[in-house]
Amino acid sequence: MGSYRMCVCFTRKYRITEAEPPSDVKDAFKKFSKGGNHMNADQLRQFLVEFQGDDATTVQDAQQIHHRRHHHHIPKFRRYSLTLDDFHHYLFFLDFNPPIMDKIRKRENDKRKKKDK
Repeated sequence: MGSYRMCVCFTRKYRITEAEPPSDVKDAFKKFSKGGNHMNADQLRQFLVEFQGDDATTVQDAQQIHHRRHHHHIPKFRRYSLTLDDFHHYLFFLDFNPPIMDKIRKRENDKRKKKDK
C-alpha cells in the first residue's frame, strides 16, 4: 500500500492492485502442479510440452526459466519453483514468453516473397 502526506496533516493511502490470474491460468497451474502451491522445473516442462506444444523444451530450459523468474533478491527466500503469481507473470511477460504472432507473420511474409518471385 502506498501513501503520502497531503497538506501536512492528512495522509492519503492508495492500494496497489495487481491483476489476478484468469481462471484458465489457475486451472492450468492446478493441473500441472498436481494441485500444489508450487510448480517445479519438471512440471513446467510438462506444461510447455503438453499445453503449449513446445516439444523441443528440455528440463534445463525449464530450470533456466525458474532462475530468471525469481522476485526475491535475498537468496534465502528464493525457491526454485514457481508460484501461481510467478506462473501468471511468466505467461504474460513478453520478455519471457513472446507472442506466437511474430513467428506467424514472419512465415506469411516469407511465403509472400516467394510468390512474388
